[in-house]
Amino acid sequence: MASSARQVIDNIIEFIEVKTEQIKLKIIAKVARMLSGVIAISMLGLFSLFFLFFLSFAFAEIINQSLNSAFWGYLIIAGAYLLVIILIVLLLKTKKLQKWIEAMIMKIEEAKYEQESID
Repeated sequence: MASSARQVIDNIIEFIEVKTEQIKLKIIAKVARMLSGVIAISMLGLFSLFFLFFLSFAFAEIINQSLNSAFWGYLIIAGAYLLVIILIVLLLKTKKLQKWIEAMIMKIEEAKYEQESID
């Protein structure tokens, strides 16, 4: 009787250890998935900034040539960026940008959760 009770206790302990290990692996997988997403988005953002940087110089040169100026194109492009920065700051102050980003993240996470439920 004592050996069967001990065997049940050992089985329960082993079950708990296996479940704990499964939870750890699921957490590691989710962190790895999130980290890989952050890295991919960071790389995309970096290369997009490079693209935008060179495209801005090209537009500034086109404006400079059309205005026969050495600097007005650069000032016009810089002014456009200043307007974008002001718009972003205003959106941040009203928390509209944060709410929009939160909503997008929640939609992505809900879609992932639904996909995991289907699989």
